[in-house]
Amino acid sequence: MEFSIAKNLGFGGSIAVIIGILISFIPALSSLGSILMLLGIILVLVALRGLSEVYGDESIFWNALGATIAIILAWILFFVFLATTVLSPLGVMASAIALILVVAAVATSALLWYRALGALSSRSGVRMFRWAAILYAISSVIFVFGLLLTIVLIGIFILLIAGVVDLLSFILLALGFLSLKTPVTPALQGMKLKPVELP
Repeated sequence: MEFSIAKNLGFGGSIAVIIGILISFIPALSSLGSILMLLGIILVLVALRGLSEVYGDESIFWNALGATIAIILAWILFFVFLATTVLSPLGVMASAIALILVVAAVATSALLWYRALGALSSRSGVRMFRWAAILYAISSVIFVFGLLLTIVLIGIFILLIAGVVDLLSFILLALGFLSLKTPVTPALQGMKLKPVELP
């Protein structure tokens, strides 16, 4: 994949996720927001696949893919947790197991996303990617605290804060893609241009 295509896909995907997160705060448009976020994440993954080829570092893509799978699993388990909490007669044990698995999946996602964007930051020289990963990790921690407090009203407020921090993380990600400069290939780095002889 060409560098410019990967860069544009990454930027476009990040913007789609940002719009999706913003729309998700509107109850009537939450399903559209989810579709936009999913589409955006797919575009970002495709972009990271291309950039991992450009920079010769496959860990960028594979860590990002692992992070995505982990966060999707976390959301599925989150709904399982909510279902078992509401239907408390099913047993506290099922709810506790679901909660532990959600926390593990969120932590795994944060770690892998940090590794992916950290590697991209090191290869590209764009520090914005590392800051995006840090904010994502912070949003993950806030999300876990909010999840633990979902029984009380403050838990929902904390989950909203996690969403806002996540939004900031993807804004930095978009700016990171926008800041990417065309890399100089090793072949070009070692090549010296010969002076042109005028007649």
